[in-house]
Amino acid sequence: MFKKGGVTIMRLLIGFSLLRAEPEETQESTSVQLIFPKEFGKPTLPIDNKLTKERITLGEKLFHDTILSIDGTVSCAACHVEEFAFGDDVDLSRGFEGRLGKRNSPPIFNLAWKDHFFWDGRARTVREQVLEPIQDHLEMAANLNQVLYRLNRRKSYREDFRKAYGPGEITKSTLSLALENYLLTIVSGDSKFDLSLEKKVKLDPLEDEGRRLFFSSHAKGGAGCFQCHSGPHFSDFSYRNNGLKPALDLNDLGRYGVTGKEEDKFLFSTPSLRNIAITSPYMHDGRFENLTEVINHYDTAAHQTRTLDPLIKKQGLRLKAQEKKALIAFLQTLTDPQFIDDAK
Repeated sequence: MFKKGGVTIMRLLIGFSLLRAEPEETQESTSVQLIFPKEFGKPTLPIDNKLTKERITLGEKLFHDTILSIDGTVSCAACHVEEFAFGDDVDLSRGFEGRLGKRNSPPIFNLAWKDHFFWDGRARTVREQVLEPIQDHLEMAANLNQVLYRLNRRKSYREDFRKAYGPGEITKSTLSLALENYLLTIVSGDSKFDLSLEKKVKLDPLEDEGRRLFFSSHAKGGAGCFQCHSGPHFSDFSYRNNGLKPALDLNDLGRYGVTGKEEDKFLFSTPSLRNIAITSPYMHDGRFENLTEVINHYDTAAHQTRTLDPLIKKQGLRLKAQEKKALIAFLQTLTDPQFIDDAK
């Protein structure tokens, strides 16, 4: 801690992201500034939900509290586990009474750079997204009014919300804002690959060959992965049909369920490949248990539908065994060690 221009500055680690906190004029809240890799670019943070230490701490507390579920048995953290980069290690997560969900729980880091949420993109903001699992009958199955009643009855939560959002009852709005404040601070961008870009470490020969395959097009002898998994987040955040055969038992039409447009059938949001080695199983339904299965999917003929993405090679990549090993080695360099170390 030190002083600069009469203002006390302190560094603190909250929710896996390094923050700089500067006290505001009010004694109740401490504003914070998100620190992130420069390659990410500055995120557009909500102007009506300024990041503060009190709000982030409250949001993290709520995230891990089973009070948000119908019977006090399920929390947000039950399906978004820190050691799995805030994802889950099962194909379909189980909620209240062991009810099976319909989709794989995606990792929830770097949300500050996204503009749609869920596999089908039905939520446009984090504050909108966080309320759905609480009320979903397959997940936390709670009545939101009952959740708010419980929170308002707890003295500790009344005090926490007062410090974070001022006097008054805890509402649907302040609940969603607190969770949003915390989730926006979960930042991941410190992998071996990132360090190699900074010349702090070197990729080994197998990893480097995988990097070449990843970032080279089919025409140039590569796998062309970068065409969908591009930029610093290893995703273009678009919707695509990647050639999976639909699972009949789930009857999941993807983005079509939101838009009703034929061209959106079987399209799902392109996930980030950051931390991919620790976020198995894979795909929207968790059908692939490991990266070998994922690569084998793209290596063989895709399931043909009218909405198949044009970037998917219909007959498969036809990679050699050594090339597959190289790709996996490279993908493993995208793991951020903080999600492993801090979960121990």
